[in-house]
Amino acid sequence: MLNAELTAWLQHRFAGRVKLDEPLARYTSFGVGGPADALISVKNADQLKELVLACEGAGVPYIALAGGTNLLVQDGGVRGVVINMNKGLKEISVETEDDDRVTILAQAGVNLPTLCRYAVDNGLAGMNFALGIPGTVGGAVVMNAGTARGVMADILEAAILLLPDGQLVERRRDELTFSYRHLDLKSVAPSAADRVLVTGARLAFRRDDTRRLRDEAGEILKERLRHQPVGVQSAGCFFKNPAAGDPAGKLIDLAGLKGRRIGGAVVSDKHANYIINTGGATAVDIMTLATLIRETVADKFGVRLEPEVKIVGE
Repeated sequence: MLNAELTAWLQHRFAGRVKLDEPLARYTSFGVGGPADALISVKNADQLKELVLACEGAGVPYIALAGGTNLLVQDGGVRGVVINMNKGLKEISVETEDDDRVTILAQAGVNLPTLCRYAVDNGLAGMNFALGIPGTVGGAVVMNAGTARGVMADILEAAILLLPDGQLVERRRDELTFSYRHLDLKSVAPSAADRVLVTGARLAFRRDDTRRLRDEAGEILKERLRHQPVGVQSAGCFFKNPAAGDPAGKLIDLAGLKGRRIGGAVVSDKHANYIINTGGATAVDIMTLATLIRETVADKFGVRLEPEVKIVGE
């Protein structure tokens, strides 16, 4: 997908931050995935804009890679440019504040655990729902990441977006369409929603007691440790919970699929909605196991599970 002219420009403009034919397995929490034609790390929004405009001008596809925690890259890799957002765009700043309310601007590359700690340490309530969720602010907004305690849309005041034509725009929460694990950007760029990139988010917090927030955070993390596998290669919950009825994990468990293995991929014994790479798994192993899960749950319960994990590549 990359021609010689664009490749030469990229290597000159982003010297030291361009990796050609770079395997993506090391950049995702699943630990699988083939090579990107080019993986490029950007430091700031200006570089991101310049890169996007270059790709658009050359007709080269591009996608953003943040924490790689809710992503399955297929074994054939990704054609075009993969933009690594996890090496820059790391700033957190106070936008506005009064006695009860504080608005924070968090750039897209800020790690979600870092933002959670920042909020707790500064006595800001509203972010504890995300404790234990890996990834970055940009990815969390795009996926409307969350738990039973809340989602990103609950605290979002506005999103900062980079359009394919290079415009940097801000859209308020009431101008955006969120749903379960999804941000629909068709209203922002009707014909190019999949090429709109989140560069930052304005988030609204309430002032609260730091000690109370820390105690609450400790209890939330303990609960997650009791019910979810940690220290494993996975992308978290693989399937979305159905709109009604039992959650996906319970359906998979009731279907008798805990511990089911294909190659190096296995259904977690601790939480059935986790597919784990036990070592040496391929994306094909994971996809095949996911297909088995979907078909078994559909046959037994008449419920068609849909992936929560984003699947990219070929």
